[in-house]
Amino acid sequence: MTPPWLIELPTCASTNSWAQTRLASLEHGSCVYTRRQSAGRGQYGRSWCSAPGVLTCSFVLHLRPSPHTPRLALVAGLAVAHAVEDLLPDARVMLKWPNDCHCLGRKLAGILCEGRSGRDGHHLCVGIGCNVDPDWDAGGVGPDDFATAPIALAELGCAPDPLALIAAMRRYLLEGAGLLAAGAWPQLLAQIRARDALDGRALLVVDATGAERHGTGAGIADDGALLLCASDGGLHRLDSGSVRPL
Repeated sequence: MTPPWLIELPTCASTNSWAQTRLASLEHGSCVYTRRQSAGRGQYGRSWCSAPGVLTCSFVLHLRPSPHTPRLALVAGLAVAHAVEDLLPDARVMLKWPNDCHCLGRKLAGILCEGRSGRDGHHLCVGIGCNVDPDWDAGGVGPDDFATAPIALAELGCAPDPLALIAAMRRYLLEGAGLLAAGAWPQLLAQIRARDALDGRALLVVDATGAERHGTGAGIADDGALLLCASDGGLHRLDSGSVRPL
């Protein structure tokens, strides 16, 4: 039986785009899910055509204003980690700042948070793409599109039922969003730091202006920014941008 919060579409260009055009009518906690997303989007407007077996869904959140709402992608990554580990207890999911989940050093999931803000709060779509049991040969984004081959849950054990994974991700995402709205960011940050995949790693970072900088990951700042110990000896922070381990 389909839960009332789930909207399942046979195919969809982008679950985030579909949800964004209907934000006003979708309730907090609603989830849009499709087994075939044909024109998804990643960070910085990159296209993302999902192969069969890649779970693609978007969760709708209506939140009151909070200074830490921009860090929701990290909280969503934490929700994915807990959901995966509930269903596959031997897995250990790490967070690659700002919006990816990794396992065994390889990309497992990506997150895209979009929406609008107003006096009444933040109205957001949290898009998640997770490699459950992908058929890369059937098309979409494949291993050759990554610097390091992605990993799928099927490699870590029995691939979980997608709907069970969605339900678990939703439960943890709503819990994390509630804690964020209640001012419990420090508790969430402690968990995020414990899963920091970039801490101590040699990195190439590209900031929002396109400037490149080499250095070593130095953890997550109190407000969720990435800290980088640069090759010039200085400690720098990155509020947005892209990061590649070297």
